[in-house]
Amino acid sequence: MSVQRRVSAGVRASTLSFFREPLNIALLLILPALSVQIYGVSLSQFPEIGIFDAAGSLVTTGRITGAVFATGALAGVLGLFQMISARNADRRLAIAGFRPMELIVSRFTTVLVVSVAISAVSTVTLSALTAESVAAPIIVFAALALTGILYGLLGMLVGTILPRELEGSLVLVILADMDNVFASSLFDIDESVTRFAPLSHPHELVTQAVVDGTLADDHVLPSLAFVLLFGLLSIAAYSYTVENGGGS
Repeated sequence: MSVQRRVSAGVRASTLSFFREPLNIALLLILPALSVQIYGVSLSQFPEIGIFDAAGSLVTTGRITGAVFATGALAGVLGLFQMISARNADRRLAIAGFRPMELIVSRFTTVLVVSVAISAVSTVTLSALTAESVAAPIIVFAALALTGILYGLLGMLVGTILPRELEGSLVLVILADMDNVFASSLFDIDESVTRFAPLSHPHELVTQAVVDGTLADDHVLPSLAFVLLFGLLSIAAYSYTVENGGGS
């Protein structure tokens, strides 16, 4: 079997295993809608913090924050499950003759594909539920895709440190929620702190695209830098996991 066919088979198997689970499909369809709506309704109850509202409407800001949270949390859990699965399956595949690079490409491509699917659902949900029209949906989709990929890679890191589904999922959801607090600009947190929050830059990209229909140029490179950093760390974590076996 050629390298391309082995990689394609690995991506197909990993992706189908995600979409075959009814719970995953339910979360993919329901969580973005719930998150966008709940965040929007919740923030609408606190007009006094509107001085920090970059979008001009607390409801809109809340819904943007909900979309970013749902995308990050879902993609993060996906990355976590990918790493947990790799602890046993990929080591056996390596023994069977698959090259480590083929396995790495398969896992990371799966995270990429499913993260893009999650981002598409979040974009459609945000567009449907936001009262004001989304000015630049393509930029919103791209920014949410960055969010999904970033947290998918972070999920792989968490899966190396905490290779248990329940505990790891809780950690990722808490991380995404706290990250969103820093990223939302709804609280008077110094920018020298918030710029180190991974979601701060994708959140700003989404906000400016929704409200102004423009690209927040200053936040593109920092977003890509976080993706690159987590990507390198995830490759190292993945290599360590496969080489050292899945019994731990």
